[in-house]
Amino acid sequence: MTIERLTLNDPDAQSADPVAANVAALKALFPAAVADGRIDFDTLRQLLGDEVDDADERYGLNWPGKRQARRLALTPSTGTLRPAPEDSVDWETTRNLMIEGDNLEVLKLLQKSYAGKVKLIYIDPPYNTGNDFIYPDSFDDAMANYLSRTGQVGDDGVRNSSNPESSGRFHSQWLDMILPRLMLARELLAKDGVIMISSDETEVANLRAAADAAFGAECFVATLTVLCNPKGRSQDKYFATNHEYVTVYSKSSLEKGAFSVEKDEGQIEAEYTEEDELGKFRLLELRNTHREFGRFNRRDLYYPLYVAEDGSVSVEAKDGSTKVLPIWEDGFEGCWTWGKPKAEKDADFLVGQEVRGRMKVFRKSYASGADRMLKTILQDKSYITERGQREFNALFQTKAKIFQSPKSPLLLGDLLRTRTSGSDIVMDFFAGSGTTGHAVMQQNATDGATRRYILVQLPEPLDAANANQKAAASFCESASRPLTIAEITKERLRRAAAKVKIDNPGTEADLGFRVYKLATSNLRAWEPGEDLAADLLAAADNVVQGRSEEDLLTELLLKQGIDLTEPMLTQTIAGAPVHAMGGGVLVVCLAPVKATNAEALADGIADWIERLDPVAASSVFFKDTGFENDVAKANVAAILEQRLEDKLLKVRSL
Repeated sequence: MTIERLTLNDPDAQSADPVAANVAALKALFPAAVADGRIDFDTLRQLLGDEVDDADERYGLNWPGKRQARRLALTPSTGTLRPAPEDSVDWETTRNLMIEGDNLEVLKLLQKSYAGKVKLIYIDPPYNTGNDFIYPDSFDDAMANYLSRTGQVGDDGVRNSSNPESSGRFHSQWLDMILPRLMLARELLAKDGVIMISSDETEVANLRAAADAAFGAECFVATLTVLCNPKGRSQDKYFATNHEYVTVYSKSSLEKGAFSVEKDEGQIEAEYTEEDELGKFRLLELRNTHREFGRFNRRDLYYPLYVAEDGSVSVEAKDGSTKVLPIWEDGFEGCWTWGKPKAEKDADFLVGQEVRGRMKVFRKSYASGADRMLKTILQDKSYITERGQREFNALFQTKAKIFQSPKSPLLLGDLLRTRTSGSDIVMDFFAGSGTTGHAVMQQNATDGATRRYILVQLPEPLDAANANQKAAASFCESASRPLTIAEITKERLRRAAAKVKIDNPGTEADLGFRVYKLATSNLRAWEPGEDLAADLLAAADNVVQGRSEEDLLTELLLKQGIDLTEPMLTQTIAGAPVHAMGGGVLVVCLAPVKATNAEALADGIADWIERLDPVAASSVFFKDTGFENDVAKANVAAILEQRLEDKLLKVRSL
């Protein structure tokens, strides 16, 4: 066994490759459609038969750039995330993440570690009002474009700009931006995960079309209307707008009542006015009150019930009982909400009462464990944008709008309560001021859950000459911080955590966060210049100059698919520090390996992996320039292969 050197073009040095995964899935499902290792679409069409749509015209939204937008989502990233403990809070213990960077590249980098693990994604993307900054993605070199846009390279970085309504591709540019991000977001969601997207009138229709393309139209759940400004915007042309939207999609079909939240005590007191030995209850009519359901299409739910003089209900006639059918006052033959077997089994929970001369059947709904479904019109005054602005300004102890129109954390709290609990992961890749992180911490302190958040925010430069950014730029200057929106995000999280702690004495909620920053890979690309001898010598070290051991470990975690906050174990073996992550799935030694201690080091690593007994075969990485010579490298490879056999997935060097 030899130790191969990891290069920038190696799959182990890149984010997940969706195209390769899709091809592998097709090969598994339709092996007959594979010829010479490639997909034969003519055969695939034949295998799919009538399900193939060959029409020139078909339902769906098309726009200039849609094909390239899809390609962007399917192109792996060679970037990485660099840890920034100096910007973080409780680095060693927190499981929350705040990532600075272009969210398209970050979403790609998170695929291997977090695919299928995120329970809820909430985003508040640019509304495309004509003044919003719409990030111009680059298919040719995404990382170079990002570094230029954020002023991290040279002095000639391209200036960030808005998307003016006069642009010939006004809506297309917004769709080009949102589609690949939605495609990547879908892969991060758990099977029962959902995404909630805020928008206004400008792009809400196009958002539905883009989300249909990313998730499938069958995964649309609802569009919620949120009261954001009770007074309405007086500057509007025709109507004073006082609402926004939250569009909801699921990754797969969900159970009925999937978006319910617990009722509060006030609601229970007002609604559950009756009580028996089982507790407080209210009566709900057993007849289905929707005319689209009735005897004509729900025959098994149309049957007689019998009410005795004492109000008890049964499915069989008794002396003196009254026969009741689910028939409306106008004679429409409806149906019950319960089937006959359930009505027989749970008859004790049914009550018959005469209402305006007609006998009706009701079921008892108990308050214990009672939930309420959120309505599609959310008009709680705690949700309004003004409330969000007040909460933000109170944290920063200022009347100046350091951040314009942040969402209310109470709105976000109610939304995340519908679908998250325990240690679920909540994500927001348009983090803005960090309201989602604030809401997660606040909700955890309230209900004792251990939800985690992952926030992503572009370090968009702030312009002190811009009236809308002047207050934010001044704040960053006064705090001696870089003039970027990401700095506002981090400071909001710090201040929100302090307030949650004050408001909830004794809380054990995770109030910290780890900061990571998007960067080019730690692995050097081969860039020959005029002095080939010098370039060859420099290329002997595969790692970019100035990158730390922590940088390398983080990139390995991302590229090997391990949670960034998984505990890392460290042991000194044969005088060298060795790190184990993911319970031993990933083992890394970046220290020098002399020929004289190569055998002891390899045996010690093998012993440790056997003790850890990881859930999957281990990948072991060394620093290529760390080996004293080829003999040391060969000895390490041979011993690990002999000792671990099927417990060893691979041995590579950086």
